[in-house]
Amino acid sequence: MEKVTPMLRQYLEIKKSYPGTLLFFRLGDFYEMFNEDAVIGARELQITLTARQKDSPNPIPMCGVPHHAAASYISKLVRKGYRVAICEQAEPAGKGTKLVRREVVRVITPGTSIDEQLVEPTESIFLAAIAFVADRIGAAFLDISSGEILTTETEEKDGWEAIIQHIERFSPREILVETQHKHLISNKLGYLDLAASFVNENREVTPSPNGTSVTEIEGFADLKESAENLKRHFNVRELSGFGLDEHPAAVVAASECLRYAKNTQKTSAIHISELRFIDNSDFLVLDAVTLANLEILKPRTDGPRRTLISIIDETITAMGGRLLRSWLLRPLVKRSEIMTRQEAVAELFQPILREELRFYLKNVTDLERIIGRLHVGTMPARDLLALERSLAQVPSIIDLLQDTRSPLLQVLVENMFELPEIREIISTAIVDEPPANLSDGGIIRDGFNPELDELRSISLSVKSAIASFEQNERERSGISTLKVRYNNVFGYYIEVSKAQLSRAPDDYERRQTLANAERFTTPQLKEWEAKVLGAEEKIAAIESRIYSEILETVRNETTRLRSTARAFATLDALASLAETAARRNFVAPSIHESDEIEIVKGRHPVVEANIRDEFVPNDVYLNNSTYRLLVITGPNMGGKSTLLRQVALIQILAQIGSFVPAASARLPIVDRIWTRVGASDDLASGRSTFMVEMTETAAILHNATPRSLILLDEIGRGTSTFDGLSIAWAVAEYLHNSVDRAAKTIFATHYHELTELAENLPGAKNYQMAATEDRGDVVFLHRLEKGKASKSYGIAVAKLAGLPQPVIDRARSVLQKLEKYELAIFADEHEKDRGIATAAGRSATIQNSLFAIANEAVIEELRHAEIENLSPNEIKQLVEDIKRKIV
Repeated sequence: MEKVTPMLRQYLEIKKSYPGTLLFFRLGDFYEMFNEDAVIGARELQITLTARQKDSPNPIPMCGVPHHAAASYISKLVRKGYRVAICEQAEPAGKGTKLVRREVVRVITPGTSIDEQLVEPTESIFLAAIAFVADRIGAAFLDISSGEILTTETEEKDGWEAIIQHIERFSPREILVETQHKHLISNKLGYLDLAASFVNENREVTPSPNGTSVTEIEGFADLKESAENLKRHFNVRELSGFGLDEHPAAVVAASECLRYAKNTQKTSAIHISELRFIDNSDFLVLDAVTLANLEILKPRTDGPRRTLISIIDETITAMGGRLLRSWLLRPLVKRSEIMTRQEAVAELFQPILREELRFYLKNVTDLERIIGRLHVGTMPARDLLALERSLAQVPSIIDLLQDTRSPLLQVLVENMFELPEIREIISTAIVDEPPANLSDGGIIRDGFNPELDELRSISLSVKSAIASFEQNERERSGISTLKVRYNNVFGYYIEVSKAQLSRAPDDYERRQTLANAERFTTPQLKEWEAKVLGAEEKIAAIESRIYSEILETVRNETTRLRSTARAFATLDALASLAETAARRNFVAPSIHESDEIEIVKGRHPVVEANIRDEFVPNDVYLNNSTYRLLVITGPNMGGKSTLLRQVALIQILAQIGSFVPAASARLPIVDRIWTRVGASDDLASGRSTFMVEMTETAAILHNATPRSLILLDEIGRGTSTFDGLSIAWAVAEYLHNSVDRAAKTIFATHYHELTELAENLPGAKNYQMAATEDRGDVVFLHRLEKGKASKSYGIAVAKLAGLPQPVIDRARSVLQKLEKYELAIFADEHEKDRGIATAAGRSATIQNSLFAIANEAVIEELRHAEIENLSPNEIKQLVEDIKRKIV
């Protein structure tokens, strides 16, 4: 059996306490990994894999990274879903110390990472937990940088949809689950990878499709312990003030998030000071499908970032950008809150006020993340300078906004704090350009601490004496290449090359022999070395103490710092909306309590920003009675999908308090926007395009309310003509007729038969996206008009797409024959009921006509066959050929 060294034994003992992590073990200037961790680390980081005890039968794999560059390596691992435990020396290495004590100071995980290298500036990082108590499901979401826990709860039997919606909305980087519930959650959240640990049995990373890592906890605390944990942390006697007194599963989930954060970050996490219960009814619900279809945050395809957030995000600070994104994910549903935001945007619409505010915001850094690092992990000195620079903007912003009329702006002013004592201590204590690491020294200004100044003077004078000593020794010995050097092992020494060794003075004391040189010392050099090292050791200790005291002083102002940070972020987000409105000619919508959507000259903000030609605006009117179902026909590329999306985007913008792209708009408050737009497979789950379409449609029909807005584009196109038309017809009728589902609906379709609905249903209306032809080429007018489209212009669009001309010519020939059959049957049926029977009959005729056209060539062949001149065998062959050709 191989002998295990004391150092390796220490590593193995620490590793045993942190399963499921990669252990970064500090050895000198490197973080080392051993055994399986080394194999994974070398592979994932693409660094050299070496070994200890190479000559033994069982060498120990190892690899390492420099400690000063560790952040970038850790970032790569955490982004791949790994958890990384940082193990540091817990005591200084002294003379005679064979093995220094080491301990893990922090575990960096996907859901708790706030270091600059690990997160994008405008990206919110959430840690989630899912808990079960009796028949209830709870979920909690912790943003460790902002110090806020949001939690929710629902009944288990039918509440999974609400939990899934919250998970999709927050997109947590990491989810905590109990081992006993792993498989249940896996079935419900199939798109997540719920592997037993952060690697599979083959020690390979298994990241989930949406980037979420799942961490198993053997057992969550029970309700009583969880409640006590929260009450202790938030220093309250009851949880009723947080709305949690009747939500046991939410309590457990929130407690687990808090406990995990404390355990991994090795901190009290006192900056986590907000706990709030939320419900889907608190916001306009935008599920993952709708967010994707409307391209709110992410484009549907690769390429330019043509999203709503890219158009309206004019924020200057990272925390303002994150807040604006959260507004888009959770639009408001209370008119008073919407109008409060809108009034603030309206006041900031004034160019001078807005420009001056944005000028001050340019000097504001990411205070939320700085506050997070103040309590979690390590905080570099440059963060303190950034904090001081940000606080310096508060007096100017307060003066600027103190006379504004907006209640929200006044509240924000009242919640900003100048904190002059914090600014003073930072500006007088920290140098203008501090080193990246405290251990490098030189962070504290000269003149701040007399003892520190004296020690620095001693160290400087001794170092100057040593520099003079080198020159004197060169002259005394006659060795021009003599050098006085320093390293951490031997301290100061005189180095003489082998060639000059004979000239070394007799009073030199040998310290080390090298291949090409000898190293010496002298009594005088020893004395100076002791003074320098003693002074520098004391300097390091004093600087560390002063820096810790400054950090503690700043920590004591966490509450007021967080309030100021949130005020900065809100002002930035509001000013961004005002800037967007001014640049893009948006107007303030009228928000009312009725059910009417009335948009005059509405525009799609993303399309308008990305086209060269002038955007064609359109009017749209919807209500819950006579205009609750708009059936829109027209050609591909005519603008149907654009119109659907722009109505939704205008509604969303209005409900975050923004101005909207229109000449004017009167809008209600909707509870949810449903979309069924485009075609997509879910092959991983074995679902075809049509299955996905029907699943999404079913969710709409089961859950829409009269306060919902529904956008349907090309329902039924994923199957046969008969099936598709039948389904589309039934869906439209159901949405129109169901009293408890009578939501406002825009239904874009290529099934012209559906235009019959408007003549039979009192709340349905026909509209078309106008187009015309010019010498055989389609001209899209992109104008919404009353009435139904007379044709689809599909062949003209195909020509634009570049189909070969023979294909275009043949398609036109087939179309003429189809239209001939359709017109003939329609003339025969003019007496029939102008409802479903007429539409279905026409559709059936069209489908039968396809067979007739395909068989026409066979009929012509038979008609011209000269039967009388054929032998019996030739006739038999002719019949068999015809049979093969008949469709």
